[in-house]
Amino acid sequence: MTGCQAELPPHSDHRCAVASDGTSIVLDFDSYGVNQRSHAHIVARLQAEPHITTLKIIINQANIQQPEHLYHYLRGFGVPVLQFVPFVALDDVGALTTESVHAEQWGAFLIAVFDLWVQQDIETLHIQYIDAALAIWCGQGSPFSGDNALLVEECRECPVLRFCHGDSPQHRIANDGKSALCAGYRQFFTYSAPYMKALRDLLKQHRSPVELMAILAQSR
Repeated sequence: MTGCQAELPPHSDHRCAVASDGTSIVLDFDSYGVNQRSHAHIVARLQAEPHITTLKIIINQANIQQPEHLYHYLRGFGVPVLQFVPFVALDDVGALTTESVHAEQWGAFLIAVFDLWVQQDIETLHIQYIDAALAIWCGQGSPFSGDNALLVEECRECPVLRFCHGDSPQHRIANDGKSALCAGYRQFFTYSAPYMKALRDLLKQHRSPVELMAILAQSR
């Protein structure tokens, strides 16, 4: 860990539950997010457990609205791996709860985080869903282990199925049998494809993927 220099996002009148599961810390934001007290708690946990390599962040309505601020806040802790976990749940009448993430929000969040990573942090920060997608582009398998036979026909014919495999079964709660986050994943995997191809080609040529950062900087 390189240090705990994270700064709170602006307007952070917030709270956060912090849990540890060995080599990772799980941050579960409530309806308010992160404040000075919880920030200090996170810093204390990281200092007490220097073996921590991963921050797992539950993404819900508390933090999905400002992906840039959240990204830089988490990046400031110096932990090398970030894993974003979308919160999806149904209420008593079968509708998404108010805390749940919606598909369009999830897609926009993934894209915003990806844009920051691909321009600033290739090889210095690992983000689980980006690493998993790049591994598939490089022919190294799939991050999901779902049974395709259990998917609806639209999923089985989807061009991004090899990346999401229909998402986690507990997210397949839409009336049509698809994941509640389907459109968001499709948006992200489609958007990131040109960048992933470029990263794959650089790796195949035994060149550093960091070169893509320089290419993107020149094009701006």
